[in-house]
Amino acid sequence: MLIAINVLSILVFIGVAYLFSNDKKNVQWKSVGIVLVLEVFLAWFFTQFKAGQIAVQGAADGFNWLVDVASEGIAFALPDWLTANNGGPNFVTSALLPILLVVPLFDILTYFGILPWIIKWIGKALTFITGQPKFEAFFSIEMMFLGNTEVLAVSKNQLERMSARRNFTLAMMSMSCVTSAIIGSYTQWYQENTF
Repeated sequence: MLIAINVLSILVFIGVAYLFSNDKKNVQWKSVGIVLVLEVFLAWFFTQFKAGQIAVQGAADGFNWLVDVASEGIAFALPDWLTANNGGPNFVTSALLPILLVVPLFDILTYFGILPWIIKWIGKALTFITGQPKFEAFFSIEMMFLGNTEVLAVSKNQLERMSARRNFTLAMMSMSCVTSAIIGSYTQWYQENTF
């Protein structure tokens, strides 16, 4: 039943996207199919193979490290905020302040040319596979990890040089995401309050 609901939701999402498309004749169905196959393959790889599970665990450990570093910074700068909520951090402290660490971190990576280099090569690989423009291909990956507000801050230079139509596409992509920091804080809050 769960698989049927997931398949149905994908079809509904594609249908809604088609319905609101302002250029229905030029929808690249081949790219849509390639991306769907790629998603199914990645889901299978990350859940069924040891290498995929190690990659997911590595990414999770990296995010946990970032959250720990953010907590240390908050404890140094605003120690009273960590005990304001019955002896534990409140939502602002655990969810929103870590964002203030992530955006400057990616700004630094952009300044030194590291992030643009990563965008260039991952974007080229995704463009080769999907046939979509390089930035839009990478933007979707950025959205998954950074979330709405952070990715717009990190990608500001590229967004300023794009046409209004491409910016609209990216804005629609932005509206569909939730930042990892918010999901992590909801998960942490849920665990603290239910167990």
